[in-house]
Formats: sequence, structure tokens, C-alpha cells
Amino acid sequence: MNTAGVGGVLLRWAAERGGGRAAELRQGVRATAQSYGLRLTEYAHWDWVRTASALGFLDVDLWADRWSAAPLVLTRLPHADGLALITGARTAEASDQLQRAGEDWLELLTIPDEPRDGAVPLPDTLLVQYDDPDLLPESARKLGARFVPCAARQIAELLPRTALGPEAAPPGGSGLNFLEHYDIGKGRFEPVATTREDGLYRWRGADNARLVRARRNGVFYRTERETGVYLEFARHRHNAMRWRAEPAAGRSACGRLFVDRDAPMPPLHQRAAVLCTGLPPRTGAHGETVAYDNVPRVLAEAIAASLLQKLEVLPQPAATATGRAK
Repeated sequence: MNTAGVGGVLLRWAAERGGGRAAELRQGVRATAQSYGLRLTEYAHWDWVRTASALGFLDVDLWADRWSAAPLVLTRLPHADGLALITGARTAEASDQLQRAGEDWLELLTIPDEPRDGAVPLPDTLLVQYDDPDLLPESARKLGARFVPCAARQIAELLPRTALGPEAAPPGGSGLNFLEHYDIGKGRFEPVATTREDGLYRWRGADNARLVRARRNGVFYRTERETGVYLEFARHRHNAMRWRAEPAAGRSACGRLFVDRDAPMPPLHQRAAVLCTGLPPRTGAHGETVAYDNVPRVLAEAIAASLLQKLEVLPQPAATATGRAK
């Protein structure tokens, strides 16, 4: 069965539905992908929802178990003069409008997703080539989209400083049977018997939902996994983020942001990085890092500071005698 359009089918379904429970969205993603004969990894549907949110297609609130289709947006990419991104949910009407515009007056570039084995395909990335940035607001109006000068920079300015949530109850009852503690050395949660020390814990609640809590001075606080991990990194002064400038002349202010694979960023931070290209992040050659391209250093520093990280700036690779970089 042809699976090339699965990402588009899922986005169309989400756009037409408009919103609902996040748990039902994940289930729908998995069931639809499997109906196309795809063999998925255990958490492929979770990864799809998270990445689709980072790409600006959906807005997801896991605490509230809700999701909604994001509005259609046309936005410029940072340090990429002549290229803008179309993101947001694409209803049938919006897709038809985009197709007609691409055939008539819009320089539209389509970049298909290249999913790894076991993953759910994502929707195509749509880029717009333009000559005059002053014409982009009118182009957005004709497409029925909102115009945002640069969504990545705008989001970076709104990133909150990572902090503990409200005080919460400690684990008890059946939750103690599922108790786990985050091991910063291994980069994962490990089973434990008690909560004797401060750190990041998770367990199953009364409704079988997985709860994540940070313990400080014997008191538990509500948090999410991504936020809690970075709070632990800050407590242990552990660095998980690096940035390297592009080597091309005139491009030193822009570069690649590397994040440890076992330390995924919270959704809003990930969206700020992803919307620098409109493409999903790439996994490093050894599977240890996730890389975001075309990220300005000032934006990378804002993301790191929000996550209580000190951004490590990497030097350019040394050139060999053949002119190739090591």
C-alpha cells in the first residue's frame, strides 16, 4: 500500500476535526498509520504528535489532555532571505487554495518527509520563495493565512524560565509499585523502592495516568517530563545543548543546535528551533544527539537560558590536507 501521503492524510483529518482529547489523537494517528500497513515502533504515535506540534501543525496540552488544529500561518525563516514557511493545519479548502496558488502566482516548494523505519510519516513541508518581503502579508491574506514576520524569533522571546510547578502529593498506594527515579547518568528512569532523596520521580496514578514529580527538600512539585529533566540538569550542572556556527562566509551568526537525544526539549522550545527551517530535527550519526539547522546563535542562547542551560559553542572542525573537515 502506498504510504507516501499518510502524513498529509493525518493532517487533513486533524484540520477538519479541529480538536479533541490528546489521547484520542494519538490513538487515531496509530490506527490510521497501521491501516496503511506501516509497522510502527511502540511510541511512534507519541513522536508524531510531538513533532507535528513542534512543526506548528497542532497545539497540544498534555496536562489538560487536549489538542487543537493550529491556524494556517505564513512566516519568514530566520537568516534565510527569500524563503518563507507555510505551517498550520491544512483543511481541504486550504489545501485546494494552496494548490491553485502554486499553479498560478505562488512559488511553492514541497519537501516530502523522509521518515525513519518504524515512524509515522509527517506532512510535507511547504516553503515559499519570494523576492520582496513587503509582499508577504498580502500573499498570506490571499491564502487565507495569518502572516507572522518570524515565528521562531517571536516564540523565543516568549519562552518562560524553567521552574517547578505547584506543590503536589507524594506517591502512595498502588503508585509505589510503579515508582521510578530519573538517573541522570543513564538518561532514563529506573525503578526504585522509595523516594528517600531529592530528584525526579514518576509513577502511575489512581487512573493509571503516569505522573511526573520533582522532589526538593522532601516536598513534591508538579512538572512534566521534559521540564523536570532540565530541572535535574540544572541541579547537577549537566550540559545537554551545544551550537556550532555555519562555516560559509557571512553565516557565522547562524548554525546548528545540538541537543542530547535523551533530553528532548519542552514543546514550545522545540517549536522555536524547528521553525527555523520548518523541517523536523535530524538524529546524529551515532543516535546520541538531535540536530536543528539554521538556528541563529541568539535564538539558541535564548532557548538554553530558558532551560537553565549554558550553551556550549563548538569550534569549527579542523580541515584536513584534502580540504575536508574532520
